[in-house]
Amino acid sequence: MARIVPGVRRMYILLVIHLLWTLCALVVVTRQQRAPAAAATWIALIFLVPVGGTLLYILAGYRRATPAAGTPGHCGGRLETLIASSCGTPPARHNEVTLLHNGNNAFSALIASLQRATHTIHMEYYIIRDDRIGRTIAEILIRKARAGLEVRVIYDAVGSWRLSRRMLRRMREAGVRTAAYEPIRFPWFRPAVTRRNHRKIVVTDGRVAYLGGINIAKYYLDGDYMGKWRDEHLRIEGDAVADLQRLFIADWARASAERLDASLYIAPHDIRRRLPIQLAWSEEGRCRAAIADAFAATIIRARRAVRICTPYFMPPGMLLDALRLAARSGVRVVVMIPTCSDSPFTDLVSDSYIGDLLDAGVELYRYENGFLHAKLLIVDDRVASVGTANLDYRSLRYNLEVTAFLYDRETVGELAATFDRDLTLCRRIPPGQWGQPLWRRTLGDVLRLVSPVM
Repeated sequence: MARIVPGVRRMYILLVIHLLWTLCALVVVTRQQRAPAAAATWIALIFLVPVGGTLLYILAGYRRATPAAGTPGHCGGRLETLIASSCGTPPARHNEVTLLHNGNNAFSALIASLQRATHTIHMEYYIIRDDRIGRTIAEILIRKARAGLEVRVIYDAVGSWRLSRRMLRRMREAGVRTAAYEPIRFPWFRPAVTRRNHRKIVVTDGRVAYLGGINIAKYYLDGDYMGKWRDEHLRIEGDAVADLQRLFIADWARASAERLDASLYIAPHDIRRRLPIQLAWSEEGRCRAAIADAFAATIIRARRAVRICTPYFMPPGMLLDALRLAARSGVRVVVMIPTCSDSPFTDLVSDSYIGDLLDAGVELYRYENGFLHAKLLIVDDRVASVGTANLDYRSLRYNLEVTAFLYDRETVGELAATFDRDLTLCRRIPPGQWGQPLWRRTLGDVLRLVSPVM
């Protein structure tokens, strides 16, 4: 009987280990990744590059169930019920909303609210920069903390990597309580480090709240190499403030391990205007697809028109199908994206969707007056969403996000009018005339294959 050469035996052993490793990965990945394309991509990556693929999956793909911030029961319309039952709240009925279309308006209103605060200031941002606007707001927080107010700030450790230790030290010495969301500590990486806190929330005195796409950075005022930044933000007074306050307190407990009694930070108000606002948020756990589900349900219910603007367009299949179905059903679907973004990777992948949209009858526009950073969905002039979530996998499947659904026709009409004004600053991509160099189209299609896991 021929003896097996030791080198061949080692090869067989490694092959068996490889196959067993891939089989274990198949069990774990298919239980967690319910989208076939994402699961197949991860399994193929682990099969081809076992060590590197496994480490990448642990960092970027593995999901650990975590409790939601709290979801009250609700009975109402189907969209309202969907949002409340996934991760959200019932509609808050009585509110006043101020639309803040750009950085100048948003920072002016925010600074005024911070200066008027008398008891508490709670802030949560993906990006806080140590620049002109960041230092201005930090000085206000320092003065308020020294005056005896409770000031708490959550910042994302990756998004706010340019926030200097000196600024943090000055705030902490003044009594500002700060918490970094998921700091990266080499070499003790955890799966959660790739899931960032992309929310932007401010609540002052439990009475006034801010929500939208604008971070704390001067390029929202001055622009940058892409030009002026176009964005949307909301100033809210009324019932919805309590919902945002509770969400901040849940995030504070997650980032700092300090648990606060929400009832101590929610103030009464005298707003009587009926302007329903419903919050939806997404985070790790059962509600990771809450915002994506709400977007798809809103689009499918459209009867006349869907307007969307987003800086990054890499939608999960469910959303792409919803847009195509709406367009083919006779609904006017208008999608506005930037001419270029701050991510060449995103531009390539976004371009790979253009042909799909045009073939379905979607009107596609490129914004040419700077960088479009607004995250806006408007359906039939009766419901609109303004928040932090982009139409991409990372935002809708992994990050902590929050968006406000507005059910007031007057407010939605104002947002629609602003959208239509922005269209005059756009260039439409004509149907049937979309063409790219072969290398760019091929590279975009290849990168699109891995977009579900990025």
